[in-house]
Amino acid sequence: MATPAVVILGGGLSGVAAAYTLARAGVRNVTVIEGGNSLGGLAGSFERDGHFYPLGYHHILHRDRALLYFLELVGALPQVVWRRIRMLFHLNGQAYDLGSPAGFLRFPMSLGDKARFVRLMLLAFGKREWSDWQDRSAAELIDRHGSAGVRRALFERLTRLKFELPCDEVSGAWLGARLHFREGSAPLGYIPGANWTKVLCDGLTRLLHEAGVETRLRTRVTRLHTSGTRVSEAELDSGERIPADLFVSTVPTETYLGLVPTDTTPQLGSIRYSALISVICATRQKVHPEAYWNNLASLDRTAGAIFILSALNPTIGRPGDTCVNFVTHLQGRNRELFRTSDGELLAKYSEDFRAVFGLELKAFWTHIARVPMYSPVFHRGFRNPPINSSSWENVYFAGNYRTFPSIVSTGTALGSGVATGSALLQGLGQSSDLPPAIDGFRLRSMTHV
Repeated sequence: MATPAVVILGGGLSGVAAAYTLARAGVRNVTVIEGGNSLGGLAGSFERDGHFYPLGYHHILHRDRALLYFLELVGALPQVVWRRIRMLFHLNGQAYDLGSPAGFLRFPMSLGDKARFVRLMLLAFGKREWSDWQDRSAAELIDRHGSAGVRRALFERLTRLKFELPCDEVSGAWLGARLHFREGSAPLGYIPGANWTKVLCDGLTRLLHEAGVETRLRTRVTRLHTSGTRVSEAELDSGERIPADLFVSTVPTETYLGLVPTDTTPQLGSIRYSALISVICATRQKVHPEAYWNNLASLDRTAGAIFILSALNPTIGRPGDTCVNFVTHLQGRNRELFRTSDGELLAKYSEDFRAVFGLELKAFWTHIARVPMYSPVFHRGFRNPPINSSSWENVYFAGNYRTFPSIVSTGTALGSGVATGSALLQGLGQSSDLPPAIDGFRLRSMTHV
């Protein structure tokens, strides 16, 4: 197949990275089909009064090589600065900073369990590969290397905030990988004077344009047509059909199976997605304590966490604004809260704000995002689907449902797209220089503020 035509379903970061990988290697007929107004998916942005804001909290991790590589590629990495943030655990009316000695000692956990907690964290920091824990639960990991007391005091709360599940039902591999990345204790990056996800998405859009990739925005695929053992065409909501030799699906597995229900690829049909509610607002009020990440660990609030985005990036929005992000992770979009009215939802989040900061929230604008399929639920025994469909020989998969046990991030989405694009190239007898370039990428310097 000298000059294959490739159709990529979904213009999120996985789809963009797959398209770029193919175009960089010389594949000239690549089309990305995206239902939204722009490329980027969950890394997209919205605009208020000339300023751009993320749909939800995003930060740059210093170990996220794929993200750092692409930021360098679009010329944005030199602008990134790094800040150590505060992560607080709000429990029974008190706020605890486990990153400080005083806060850690105050936290309601026995001294013995605190020592065991430190032991668990040291293990996680030093262990990069966690696939040996994929059949074991987070409860098993914590009880073995920490203690049941540590689990009850802290981690049972955190897995419920993330998945609405107890530790016994959550993957130990996922938790270990999450702890390894040290989101709460390592410096996080941002770009002053900008929303860095928009800078990234704009840069990637430019790269695709320069590489000759066709992007079809505000376009929805309604069906995939098959012939023999291959998918032959993507039918659009307009009725147009786009034929192709190869297809890459980066949409949620549930969406893909709705397009071609006869795909029986292992693991694909068993993946469940959490839902997300993300409300961002701006106020002139100053909050105390000013911590970027506030976990509402008492489990009695509507929000699971409140992020003060301006505590990480003080230049987001207008000078002097406090930018607040209320976040709730739900087990699925069928949960009642996901369907509640905007007014009722904002009233509930205002109660959370008052309980945490002691202030009546006075927001002068609000943006509500409801994501029905946000992240795979990484239950005990989760397995990545294969990269190639077992039903249709010319269909490949990419997305964060294929990056387990790594944490779900902008970087893992990019990395998945690169991996899938490289696998497709290998099937064509070609190769990509991106995987070794990403794997060998290192930050040369870090500007701290």
